[in-house]
Amino acid sequence: MSRFAHRALELHSAYAWDMAWARRALDFIRAHDMTALVLHRNDIVDQVVYPGWLFGASAGCASIFERYQQIFRRLYRDTPTRRSGPYQRRDYLRRLNDLAARQGTGLWLENKELSFPDVALELHPELVKEGALCPNEPFWWEFLAAKYAELFQDLPGLAGIVTAPGTGESRLSAAASRCSCPRCRETSRPQWYGRLLGALYEPIRAAGKQLAVRDFVFDRTAHAELAAAIERLPPDVIISLKNTPHDYYPTFPDNPRLGAVGPHRQWIEYDCMGQYFGWGIAPAVMFDDLARRFRAAEAAGASGVILRTDWESLDGHSAFSTPNQVNLRAGAALARDGAIDRARVWEGWLRDEEMLEAGADPAPAVAWAEALFGESWEITRRVCFAQDCVFTDSTNYPVSLEHAFWLAEEKNSLQDWDPAKTGALASTEAVARRVIAEKDEALARVAALLPLAACRPPGLKASAHKDIEARVDVFLRYTRAFRDAATALILARVLLEGEPGAFRAEAETLLRGALELLAATADEWARFAGETDHPHRVYTLLSPDRLRALHGDLTRRLAARAS
Repeated sequence: MSRFAHRALELHSAYAWDMAWARRALDFIRAHDMTALVLHRNDIVDQVVYPGWLFGASAGCASIFERYQQIFRRLYRDTPTRRSGPYQRRDYLRRLNDLAARQGTGLWLENKELSFPDVALELHPELVKEGALCPNEPFWWEFLAAKYAELFQDLPGLAGIVTAPGTGESRLSAAASRCSCPRCRETSRPQWYGRLLGALYEPIRAAGKQLAVRDFVFDRTAHAELAAAIERLPPDVIISLKNTPHDYYPTFPDNPRLGAVGPHRQWIEYDCMGQYFGWGIAPAVMFDDLARRFRAAEAAGASGVILRTDWESLDGHSAFSTPNQVNLRAGAALARDGAIDRARVWEGWLRDEEMLEAGADPAPAVAWAEALFGESWEITRRVCFAQDCVFTDSTNYPVSLEHAFWLAEEKNSLQDWDPAKTGALASTEAVARRVIAEKDEALARVAALLPLAACRPPGLKASAHKDIEARVDVFLRYTRAFRDAATALILARVLLEGEPGAFRAEAETLLRGALELLAATADEWARFAGETDHPHRVYTLLSPDRLRALHGDLTRRLAARAS
């Protein structure tokens, strides 16, 4: 018997609508004895249904095309750009579901509710009250019931829905509503979550499908509010929990909701691509973290795992395209039987990406790959995090002093979940020296990989070696600039907010040097983009514009202080 009964791979955004990528995911699922494919877009259900109910289709229609017979003129009048899209995507999903079913793979859709097409606001102006969208207007509960009834009528093979109701990333949620109408003032967030989930649950249950609710929230208060609603859900609703309480930050503690969801089945979600830890461009191989998180989930009674391959805000980039693909392989193995043969994981990556010479002994290349990337997380955690706090904008460089510390201390507050981290980035000499030492160590570790990367092991194709050597070069460039950016940020904070002391003169000198390096690196990266041809997301990450914005902000702040 497998360790986790539900073992899913998740595709986001554009990949959800790309049959070539979906087939690749299905091949991976079959090869690694996984059980499900999850397609994630915030609006994925709205991409597939109109719903016909909204445009006057009769309740007796049996399919999207019967509804279309009745409403095609009104669709063309009211929302012409959506007229043909839903039925095209419906047919795509039917075909994908057929392919999944052939190999015994369940197909799930994941979204964030409330979600709706823009035309709903034109057809129902009562949804907007004094300029704000109202999440408590009764229209929404009818809309949801119709939307999900039509979805399962047209896609009866779907296994179920995974939804997140408690995030401001929904088009509309009580978690981020600005409406102050009487209904909104009288309805608590837990009450709203319960009403929303009840409206989803009824048509999903009527279709014989499953509902999984995500605890995707941004702070401890929202966590507790959503938990209050979850506790009252029917026992057959599944609770899907990120492995950490606040997004996918590997330096954060385990999600405290694990094992605290009453009678509900639990799944754990894990990001293998690295939205917050390098995108695989700064590699982060997570063998040990995966093993520890899965042990904690198993001990808490979890029965499922979802492995995320990409991120909806980063089209054209996937764990399948970077060394972080080994996280998918390790996660699949750990979800299946709790054991992991690391050499086999590395070999599988090299073979499937056609990096090995035909007939060659894979052992030297496997050992080389593991030596090169096996400790990459311990480097990348020192790059993308500062004293374990989130110090990047989803791996991108912060663009100002205020932006950096808002990310670290407000939006992604670690101290909210670990009080021991209070003051981890305080404007003191001791903190500044620790942050600088952390970044210096990361840079030294990457630089130490260069001689190894330069030596092609027996059995590795020359083309593969060239590609990996280029990846290490990019890793070094990213790390070097982050060392300079973080150094400048923490020193600027000390000078602008810290107490007077002997360190200030040294901090001034160090800051001037870091700012000079940032300006030079921005110019270097502009030349680098013009002279090289890497995958396009390399240039997203090595952005001279971001570095120039940060340099300009710090320079202006320091000049204002001097005047």
